Amino acid sequence: MSEPVSPSPFISRPPVTIHDVAAALGMHKSTVSLALSGKGNVSKETRARVAEVAKQLGYSPNPLAQRLARSADSTFIALCSGGLDVGIATTKILRVQRLLGGRALEAPIYTLSEWMTEEGTVRNEASRSAAQAQQMRSLCRQRPRAIVCASQALHSTVWDELAHYTEKGGLVVSYDIAVPFACDQVVFDREDNAFRGARALIEAGHSEIGFAMAVGGLWPSDDPALPQNQRISGWKRAMKEAGLQWRDEWMFVHHPYEMGGAQLAERFLSLNERPTAMCIVNDYVALAFMVEVMRAGLRVPEDVSIVGHDDQPVAMYCPVPLSSVSQPIDSIAQGVVELLMQRLENKDLPPRQVTIKGEFVARQSIAAR
Repeated sequence: MSEPVSPSPFISRPPVTIHDVAAALGMHKSTVSLALSGKGNVSKETRARVAEVAKQLGYSPNPLAQRLARSADSTFIALCSGGLDVGIATTKILRVQRLLGGRALEAPIYTLSEWMTEEGTVRNEASRSAAQAQQMRSLCRQRPRAIVCASQALHSTVWDELAHYTEKGGLVVSYDIAVPFACDQVVFDREDNAFRGARALIEAGHSEIGFAMAVGGLWPSDDPALPQNQRISGWKRAMKEAGLQWRDEWMFVHHPYEMGGAQLAERFLSLNERPTAMCIVNDYVALAFMVEVMRAGLRVPEDVSIVGHDDQPVAMYCPVPLSSVSQPIDSIAQGVVELLMQRLENKDLPPRQVTIKGEFVARQSIAAR
């Protein structure tokens, strides 16, 4: 006769639920729930007995259920982004998370469906719109005390979901670009950033200035409120104020980050007539552009001057230290957290908007003409 086979310790078992605890005690689920929560008219003896049996069975409360039960005084703040990167978007949201953590608030990060695939192609807008709406709907069902949104890569359908969330008492704070939604907002002035970068080149004597940035496929190109068009407007405003003309063939659109910088350099080098300076949105793109044109024999800044954007740490370590226009992460994160904490204190405040501007940081990548 064969020996009985002992169950493997590696076989997963379903988690113990409050129903299991109630069944073991012969009590109603609601009595067990009240005993474990410390609420309701339950005797000390019953509370102690329920706690002991729950411990013996290995019961752990469901954190989502706890949030739903105490959403009014929850410490759960959801941070939401339409996409993270190797650069400033991730740095900003992590800075916000750190500041909230320092205030004993739980702040997990949720990334909604991004507009770019891993292969660098643009996702179908309809499918991405539906996916983001569904993801935000699921997040709202968890009843976070507030949702903080990095607004740049969020589809308009997300704001429809957030409207339902706020109607039920939820709080929303957004940062990055201005959004058509009645909530507290921290807006980074991208037009001013591009204006400052172009003006620095103009003040150095350059009149032939190119402009380059990565553009996603989510927004219509004629919307002046979109971040890429704000950047272009700032560059054109600086040129116009200086009485200079821009050339359409010197306006470059490329893939994001280093791949985009290499792509930009290839197109730049193929021109019969090249600008003497480039205003490049994103320091990583500017770094790759710089390296590729130097490999091709051009000198930076003597043959081509370069201004980057965001003033990331990499700017200081380019082959030629990169002049850049900052994106003040600390000011943005502090602004978000201050608005949120004030809103948690007083839900009746009118929606507020704080605008943050960057500063030009001079290094060695610009030559006088």
